[in-house]
Order: sequence, then structure tokens, then C-alpha cells
Amino acid sequence: MGFLLVLAAIGIGAATTAQAGLNAELARWVGGPLRASSVSFVVGSLAVFAITALFARSGAGARPGGAPWWAWFGGLGGALFIGAGTALAPRLGALNLFVAVILGQLVCSALLDRFGILFQRHDLTVGRIGGIVLVAAGVALVRLA
Repeated sequence: MGFLLVLAAIGIGAATTAQAGLNAELARWVGGPLRASSVSFVVGSLAVFAITALFARSGAGARPGGAPWWAWFGGLGGALFIGAGTALAPRLGALNLFVAVILGQLVCSALLDRFGILFQRHDLTVGRIGGIVLVAAGVALVRLA
């Protein structure tokens, strides 16, 4: 099952790459990256609402008012990703954009894991640090190419 989950994550990565290109193209037709990002969020929201209506179990026991205040800001990262990705994709190209995004994700992930923020605590090992350094080197190599 772990292998299937990794494959699903790879598929999500591929979809987000295509999304940046689609949104960048849409920006040319709707008057810029902010408008394209808005359209993207409306379409995505409608899709999530439809999927929720079809597949979500009953909301019995849901306590949204009990969530900490900061938990409500999860969508801001998505908004930043969509908006900035839409603006940056045509300038950087897909590979430059996403290798840099992945580096940012890895650095943030390592810090969140190390300090046990939002996730179970995991130590920073030599292997983890080495992997991040290799991706950073990849950012430099891709950028220089």
C-alpha cells in the first residue's frame, strides 16, 4: 500500500505541474495571473464540493468551531502556490519553477519534522540533510542549464 501512496503523490506532483501551465495559459486570456488564479480556485472549489457531496460521510460529530484559529489558514498556502505559480511559470518554465518549489517544500518539511510542528517529530539525519543539499544542487544545475 505504501508504494501506491507514493505513486499517488507522484501523480499529484504531475498534476500540479500541469496546473501551473494551464493557469499561465488561462492568464493570457482572462487578463493576468490574479484573475486566472481566481478562476482556478472557483473551478477547484466546485470540484471539491461535488466530490464531497458524492463521497463524504455524514458530518455527524464535526466540530469546526473547536479547531484552533490557525488551522483555518491552510488554504492560504494553496492560494499563494496558485497565484505565484501562475505568475512565475511563464518566466521560469516548468522545470525551474518546480525544482525550486520542491526545494522550498523540503526545507519547510525538514523544519516542521525536526520541531514536531503540525506533524510527528522526526530527527534531521545526515541522509535527510544530504537529500536536501542534493536537491539544492539540482536547483543550481537546472537553473544554469
